[in-house]
Amino acid sequence: MSLNYNEIKIWLAKWGFPARHIANLMQMHGNGLGKALELEERVIGGDCLLILCGDRGPGKTQIATKWAEMAAKKDKGSRYFKTHDLLETIRQQFGDDRQQKGSARDTLQQAKKVSLLILDEWSELAGTDWEQRTLTNLIDHRYDNLLATVIITNHKPTEAAAAVGRSIWSRAEETGGVVNCNWKSYRNK
Repeated sequence: MSLNYNEIKIWLAKWGFPARHIANLMQMHGNGLGKALELEERVIGGDCLLILCGDRGPGKTQIATKWAEMAAKKDKGSRYFKTHDLLETIRQQFGDDRQQKGSARDTLQQAKKVSLLILDEWSELAGTDWEQRTLTNLIDHRYDNLLATVIITNHKPTEAAAAVGRSIWSRAEETGGVVNCNWKSYRNK
């Protein structure tokens, strides 16, 4: 199955990617595009846990959206979540609403099994034990199944290990590593 650009845009929207980043795919340039192309094989190939670090604006989410576009061209699915939103959905499993519980379980299973999972805004988490255990468990499932995961955070690389926790950091060191997106912000005109 080969998708054209319009079909890919529809899939990216269904997979939760931000409309702004989908719209900017054709205008992508500079360091962000270079990094996306440099690491394409590693990310799309699976068995990769990458942590994109850096201040706001250098295109971390845009890079991840580019990888999802590349994955779609190879008939691989992706999912994008702001990490806090995913955790809120997972929490719905513990509520009284039967339909919400089922939907939350489906979302979690999808996050565990999709070819490429993007977890954005990691730096916005509260850092609770429940958050850490839940995310470590999710990433451990993905690691066991050789699936690609990209964590996006505004932490500096020196802070990232503490922010994601030792278990996740260890898996990233083994299968992907940290990308320091330390170039100029695309938001500054």
